[in-house]
Amino acid sequence: MVGRVLPLSASLALLLAAAPLQAQLTEVQEQHRFELIPVAGYVWGGSYETDVSNAFPAGHLRISPSFAWGGILSFLAHGGSAVELPYLRQDSDIKFDPAATGSETPLGSFAMNYIQIGGRQEFGVGGTSGIRPFIGASLGINILDPGNPNISSDTRFSWSIGGGLVKMLNNGRVGLRSDIKLWITPVPSGDYGTWCDFYGCFVAEGTAWVTQGQWSGGLVFAF
Repeated sequence: MVGRVLPLSASLALLLAAAPLQAQLTEVQEQHRFELIPVAGYVWGGSYETDVSNAFPAGHLRISPSFAWGGILSFLAHGGSAVELPYLRQDSDIKFDPAATGSETPLGSFAMNYIQIGGRQEFGVGGTSGIRPFIGASLGINILDPGNPNISSDTRFSWSIGGGLVKMLNNGRVGLRSDIKLWITPVPSGDYGTWCDFYGCFVAEGTAWVTQGQWSGGLVFAF
């Protein structure tokens, strides 16, 4: 009798031990690998200094703060990291603020289009609150699109740094996300410098930095 009970007990113990393991494997298999996040928010900044050597007199070109919209596609990896493809569009207007008079002159509509690839790294992934703070960075292009049909758009290299929070709901398929970012786009300054060496003389145009801040929120759809 004892000889039959021992194998039965061992089998039951193995079965009970295998149940949590199977649950863990099922949980891993059910974890999503992609996130689609439509976002909307507010973008500010984006001034550009001009001087008398440009088409404008000395002053500043300013992009007005305005609403922005876009989306992020995330490919989730191990350890709370993800590869992200963000797109953000800001439709606004541009004004010129001459240094001499200080009175702004509207110049028409203007749009910024950021198309980039980057990454995000989360912290506190295993926390009980379900809130996942993260930092991120990206690089790509910014398409500067004037509203005047007689002026062509201009594509410039750009990048971003930022951070935020992700909070998934109980079902794990829908959540909320908030971002704050700094966008940086180098553009020609209109100033030129010359230098000469053994190989000859050269002329190079300087660089100005157009920076914008962004705060946005969005829904996270995981699949």
